[in-house]
Amino acid sequence: MFESLNRLRRAARATGAAASALIVGALLAAAPPLASPAGAQAYEIWALDQGTNQLHIYDADLKQAARVDLGARGVKSPHMIDFTSDYAYAVVAGLGSGDVAFVRTADRTIVDVVKTGPRTHMAAVAPDDRSVIADVMGDPKKPRSGALVEIKIDRANGKFSLGRSLVVADDPVVKAAGDKFKDTAPICHDYTADGKFAYVTLGPGLKDGGLVVLDTQRFALVKGFTPDKLKVNCGTMLAPDGKHMIVNGGGPDVGVWYAISTANHEVVKEGSSRGHDAHGTWVTPNGKEIWMVNRVTSNGVVLDASSFAVIAELKDIGKTPDIVAMSPDSRFAFVTLRGPKPITGAHLARGTQPGFAVIDVATRKLVKVVRPAEGNELSDFHGIGVRVVKK
Repeated sequence: MFESLNRLRRAARATGAAASALIVGALLAAAPPLASPAGAQAYEIWALDQGTNQLHIYDADLKQAARVDLGARGVKSPHMIDFTSDYAYAVVAGLGSGDVAFVRTADRTIVDVVKTGPRTHMAAVAPDDRSVIADVMGDPKKPRSGALVEIKIDRANGKFSLGRSLVVADDPVVKAAGDKFKDTAPICHDYTADGKFAYVTLGPGLKDGGLVVLDTQRFALVKGFTPDKLKVNCGTMLAPDGKHMIVNGGGPDVGVWYAISTANHEVVKEGSSRGHDAHGTWVTPNGKEIWMVNRVTSNGVVLDASSFAVIAELKDIGKTPDIVAMSPDSRFAFVTLRGPKPITGAHLARGTQPGFAVIDVATRKLVKVVRPAEGNELSDFHGIGVRVVKK
């Protein structure tokens, strides 16, 4: 969803017929395994199964390299994943347990779990690697309790501790809008290239959406877009030029996106995702394209990263696509697919093949579906990330 230039640096630096399922299954069974080009940068795919509380790790040849039982440390419904810029730590938001887990990537060890609050939806590392901001939706029994929670990173001592917090509804920017902001639950965010601002979508429903801009130094809001101004409730991602933030939103019959100038926080362009429930968004590591998928209609669009013009449509990406990540060579896109008993978004996100799809970026074609928990009806994949492995 939602990656900054820091994340670009990591990478270089969000039909249902049985007959269709059989046809897709036959094609996937016949698909050849991936081959890593000579000299290609090594990487791993880290995919979260929020239905089983497992983190599955695959190498570039799609062979399972490891599995981390997040549930054993009390992390429930692991929802989103991010990495420090050197990929030394993975950061996992536990939606069901209200916490953020820190996983040391070298040995796949959970080194700490920090409690952040009910329904911690996402956690993203700041560009300077000194902190994480968690998007905490809040207690569903306490409307407008959603908050942004800071976790300080002490790399020298390997320590992670709570920092500042802001209840979104209590900020003067939101108060000034009166009842135009509804639930005020933070969903996702991304940072400007210098880390001074974070663009935060609200939700979870589109009627509860909107956008707020956080000054990360003061930990206070500087601007807000109410749901009637911006129909957003999901992805945020800094464009490769560092001058625009891409945000999107969707629902059962809506899919929209906006490009916002990071210089003045004003909308400069908007468009349709050409489907319903615009969700996962990612930029190719080569900085040429922006991919965006729609959960309800199982399709998506490709935007030119400079002009934001739609240059292609994605039609062959699997059932109920959710979150997107890319291989560092921009060769493959990895898209999570939801399960038959989705933990979140049950009215929109019911899928048939939980796991992640592998899509050829050049041809826009589905190569394979990887199903780490095949046969487990509780399986429900959501967050995914790509870790560059240093040789």
